Amino acid sequence: MIDIDLKQSNILIVDDQVANIDVLETFLLMEGYSNVRSTKDPREVVRLFAEFNPDLILLDLMMPYLNGFEVMEQLQSCIPTNTYLPILVLTADATKEAKQRALSSGGSDFLTKPFDLIEVGLRIKNLLYARFLHRQLRDQNQILEDKVRERTFELEMNNIDLKKAKEKAEASDRLKSSFLNNISHEIRTPLNGILGFGNLLADPETLPEEKGTYLKIMDQSSARLLQTVSNFVDISLISSGNLEVNKSDFWLKIVVNEIIGKYRPLCEAKKLGFSIEMDNVESDTVVNADKDLLYKIISHLIDNAIKFTKQGSVTVGFRISDHELHCRVKDTGIGISEESQTIVFKDFMQEDGSNTRAFEGTGLGLSIAKGILLQLGGRIYLESEKGKGSTFFFSFPATFNTSPTN
Repeated sequence: MIDIDLKQSNILIVDDQVANIDVLETFLLMEGYSNVRSTKDPREVVRLFAEFNPDLILLDLMMPYLNGFEVMEQLQSCIPTNTYLPILVLTADATKEAKQRALSSGGSDFLTKPFDLIEVGLRIKNLLYARFLHRQLRDQNQILEDKVRERTFELEMNNIDLKKAKEKAEASDRLKSSFLNNISHEIRTPLNGILGFGNLLADPETLPEEKGTYLKIMDQSSARLLQTVSNFVDISLISSGNLEVNKSDFWLKIVVNEIIGKYRPLCEAKKLGFSIEMDNVESDTVVNADKDLLYKIISHLIDNAIKFTKQGSVTVGFRISDHELHCRVKDTGIGISEESQTIVFKDFMQEDGSNTRAFEGTGLGLSIAKGILLQLGGRIYLESEKGKGSTFFFSFPATFNTSPTN
């Protein structure tokens, strides 16, 4: 197989004597070398090198216009880096100086005229084989370099992935710490209220007028504890993909009345305005969706609105468009900075994430709302400006009628 490859090599003969060229061409053809070209003019060598791309050059030294040494000097600038081009010098100059100069100028081998054709054939074969091995080595090196580059790129990508994984793990650790701090605070605080004031209620020396206050505090603490447990259960169901969606027909005004009944008194207690806006929704509109999940989403948004609003109002709006129910909760509270708007939907996140933050709560409300909406095929987003309030918008697919169906 190698012999076949060698026989297909390009061989260029450079000699000013036609007789020498004829002898070499005939011999090479008899040996099976079919790609042979020749020139008597050494000035043509550079051009022929570019056109013919020889694998071997048979070069005479003593020629008009340019001698063999000058030809080899010109070729040095043409031969690509890391390329082995064998040059067999065939000359009548048998001096030691000529041989040394030829081999130091770029010649690979040296024979004097008159030469033995059998020896010429062996020298040619050896030089072509050396070029073949050099090309094989170069190709293997290229393959290795490509593999090294590929592996280096993979390692760089792996390093990037590892860095991301490290950052994710660190974020997870921070989240775990936040979770532990949060759950500890949000469970211990109402429990302390329940247990502490329960003991006071059991104290026979507690005055009757004090018991009413203590019962109210216990009721608030119980509601807060129940909400905390409910939030942790909801986020667990969402995270595990076990949240169930149960669609049914219901009057939208039922949800609206429940919202008014629960949240208007809370707003009045903080001296906040509270209103409902029904943009294009009739009072008898029937929605086919999961009523409990809809109420839960709105409740989390209104709870946040009331929590973060000291003065002004909270407004809840409904609109029907393109087979979707659109809702909004607007407040005039503290607002959310632009850089914080990207994190408020993450678990356990408030804009103030410190342990001494001014507002109680698990920080799960918005992440629960977003998780439920993703399950419903909906979306949620916000518009806010620091110090000027926030508006949360959400929508999800639903069907509507004007009377209940069976």
